[in-house]
Amino acid sequence: MSAAEAAHRPATQGEIEQWVIGLCRELGLTVEGAASDFFAAGGTSLQAMRLIAAAEERFGEDALPPDDLYEHSALGEIASVILKSAPAAGPDAG
Repeated sequence: MSAAEAAHRPATQGEIEQWVIGLCRELGLTVEGAASDFFAAGGTSLQAMRLIAAAEERFGEDALPPDDLYEHSALGEIASVILKSAPAAGPDAG
C-alpha cells in the first residue's frame, strides 16, 4: 500500500489503540497497553479533557464523548469508542 493510500484509508482498531496509548504516555500516565485503564493509571478529569480534545482534533467532533470515556476507560475500549464514533476513523472516512 502506498503512503497516499494509507493516508486515505480508515484507521484500524490497532492504530487507534496505539495512538491512545501514546497520548496517555504523553499525558504522563504509566500504561502498559490496550488493557490498561485510563483512570487506574492515574488519569484525572483534566487529562480526560485533554484526551477528548486530542481525539476530536485528530478524528473529528464527538470522536470521544465524555460519558463514553468514563464508562469505557480501558484504552482498548477508548479506541473502540473512537472507531465507532468518529467519522475520520471509521469505514466512511476518506
